[in-house]
Amino acid sequence: MPLAGKNFTELCFYMDYGRPQLLQDGHHSYLFVDANKGRPMNKQSLYVRIMGLAKKAKLHKKVGTHTLRHSIATHLLQSGMKLERIQQFLGHGDLDSTQIYTHLAAQA
Repeated sequence: MPLAGKNFTELCFYMDYGRPQLLQDGHHSYLFVDANKGRPMNKQSLYVRIMGLAKKAKLHKKVGTHTLRHSIATHLLQSGMKLERIQQFLGHGDLDSTQIYTHLAAQA
């Protein structure tokens, strides 16, 4: 996962201090934990959080987990990351699946 600067520092802080306090059922390898249940965060929990953040930001466009995935990939491409690395990051088996981000980045 590409991380740098303050994001890396904040993630380390979460891993060392926040995440252990959220875990209720022992240890597991999932990075993000549902704050209410102490279990691995599922897609629905992530979607609800994204919707809450979109509302707080007063976005009028429909957003969701797939929108976040597209945005991250597009920003990585615009920042100079090689398409093959983005393909690996997204877990695409075929580079053609990742090619759409070159068109999205060109439009931005």
